[in-house]
Amino acid sequence: MAVDTWSETETFLSGVLCPPDPDFARALDVSEQADLPVINVSALQGKQISMLARIAGARRILEVGSLGGYSALWLAKTLPPGGRMVTIENNPVHAVVAADNIKAAGLDDRVDVRVGNAAEQLAQLVEEKGEPFDFFFIDADQHNNVTYFESCLRLGRSGSVIVFDNVVRSGEVRNLETSNGAVRATQRVLELVSSSDRVDGVVFQTVGHRGHDGMLVIRMS
Repeated sequence: MAVDTWSETETFLSGVLCPPDPDFARALDVSEQADLPVINVSALQGKQISMLARIAGARRILEVGSLGGYSALWLAKTLPPGGRMVTIENNPVHAVVAADNIKAAGLDDRVDVRVGNAAEQLAQLVEEKGEPFDFFFIDADQHNNVTYFESCLRLGRSGSVIVFDNVVRSGEVRNLETSNGAVRATQRVLELVSSSDRVDGVVFQTVGHRGHDGMLVIRMS
C-alpha cells in the first residue's frame, strides 16, 4: 500500500515539476536499446540534484558513475557559460552510450566523459591540479565510497557540495551488523562526516517507484 502511494506520488510530482525534455527522453530510450541496467536516477531525483547544483552555484561539476548519461544531462544543463563537467564511467559500453547522449544534447563541449576505474581517474584528477570542483555527484560502486569521499575532499573547496546517492537502501544503512560491503562503506562515510570539522552533512530520505532510499548531502567547510 505504501509503495503504491510512493510511486503514484512520484509520478504526480514528476509530471508537475519535470516538464518533458527530448534530451532526457532520448537518453532513456538509447540506454534501454543498449540494454543498460535500469538504475539511473528518476526524473524527480535528477531535478533534485540539478537544483542542488544550482543552489551551490556550481561552475565545475564532477560525477562518478555516468551509466547512460541521464544524470549527467541533468547536471550539465545547470552549468553557466564557461562551466565544465567531468563524468567518470568504468564500463566502456556505458561510457559510449553516455557520450552519445551528451553529444546528441549538444553538451559535449562542456562535458568530459572519462573511461576507467573511478579511483584511478580521481587520483589522476588530483595529480592534474586543476580548478576545484564545486559539486560532486557520486552514484557508482558503493564499496569504494570512502575512497570517493576522500578524493572529493582533495578535489573540492570550501563551500563545495558532495552528494552520495543510494545511501539508505531500504533502511539497511541502520544495520550495524550488516555483511554488505557497500553498506559498510556508506556507514564509514557517515562516521567520517560526523567526526570531521571539514564537512557537515545530512541524509534526505526518498521514496518512490524504487522504494525507500536516500541521498547524503555534504557541504565542505
